[in-house]
Amino acid sequence: MKLYGLVISLFSVCCCAECVAPAKKTSFEEAVIAAYNNYPGWFSQQTKKRIADEQLLQARTAFLPDIRCGLTALRAKKETYEFGSVAHFRGTETDMALTLSQNLFDGFATVNRIKSHDNAAEAAYHELKMHEQELIINVLEAYAGIWLGRQKVVALKRREENLKKVLNSHESALEAGMNTSSDVSEANANYQNAISDRIKAETDLFSFESEFEKLTGLKMDENPELPNLNVTLPETLEELVKTAMSSNHAVKYHQFMKKAAEANLNMQKGALSPSCDLKLQASKNLYKPPQGRTCKYNASLEVSVPLFANPSSGNIYSSIAIADQKALEAKFNAENSKLEIRKQCVVHWNTYISAGAMIKYLRSAVKSAELSSESKLEESAFGTKSNTDVLIAENKLLESRINLAESRKNKLVAALKLYGLTGHLSLSSIFEKKNNK
Repeated sequence: MKLYGLVISLFSVCCCAECVAPAKKTSFEEAVIAAYNNYPGWFSQQTKKRIADEQLLQARTAFLPDIRCGLTALRAKKETYEFGSVAHFRGTETDMALTLSQNLFDGFATVNRIKSHDNAAEAAYHELKMHEQELIINVLEAYAGIWLGRQKVVALKRREENLKKVLNSHESALEAGMNTSSDVSEANANYQNAISDRIKAETDLFSFESEFEKLTGLKMDENPELPNLNVTLPETLEELVKTAMSSNHAVKYHQFMKKAAEANLNMQKGALSPSCDLKLQASKNLYKPPQGRTCKYNASLEVSVPLFANPSSGNIYSSIAIADQKALEAKFNAENSKLEIRKQCVVHWNTYISAGAMIKYLRSAVKSAELSSESKLEESAFGTKSNTDVLIAENKLLESRINLAESRKNKLVAALKLYGLTGHLSLSSIFEKKNNK
């Protein structure tokens, strides 16, 4: 019977082990790849780059000639009077023409248009890289937010239960005349504050989970683990700023947009220059009934000088003034982007350094809180400490663990943002090294 019972017990344990076998956790790499493949916002940014490339191709085709083919069919009736008699003629006339127009000079407007779109296409590339980095950072913030949020909710629920027990203990002590109403009020305030903290943590967790699902199309079934990104950061803030000024995609984006605006201004000014066009035309006229055919060939060189240009697209002088202001705007944006990136370098660098220091301090604080909680438990077992003292010590331990987890999350996110400021952040750069190891 004992052997039979042992077999049944082992079978039950095995079955339970299969039932509670943990599902496969979603890694950060899988989450980022899912965002690349599923997030519509990322697809939208890619279309901007394609549009810029097509606009550049369209600008380059302006050097090609304009070729047109025309066909005109005419049905005519002609009456002729001669010596009192009337002659009638009915027939058709067909005109066919092939015309080729080639611009020879337009004040370098076409050249500057190509320069403008070429720089705009380069800017679109860097803008796309900016959004790629933003996508990766957003996925990490949501991923790490879920990691932190679930730990906080569990810890705060435990803290809430402990403070509820402390409140009950104070209420019991008040009934026994061993406590005051102010102690009960303070315990109740701490308990209500714990409820508020837990609700806020659950709300933040829900927000991170929603953001993660929006970006990746995935649901985080289990607690994730913080990824090991293996990114190489500059050793000093000065080195970080220097790298960012030369390689950051936001800085480069505004630099190319400045060049594009300047080329666009030169293009608008070119509309005031003389224009020279070559036109070649070949035409043939056919008649039915046959009355012969006529072939014509002509070539012309047209030179036009604008005196007051006012096309349907807008007065050229106003267009030049608008383009001039846009060039100034792009120049100021380029200068401002450098200042903004420099500020972000300082902010995220300090966050990274301070989070690292906090991690060292909080690890010591957690060890100290663990020892304090263990000693309180031992003293409580011997009756020298009350349950309230034990619960308070456990709450301090929970708070230290939450603060440590939050500092780890802040350091990881700051590290990725710093890596993004260097312009090197991409899907391949953060995962290829890890996969090659």
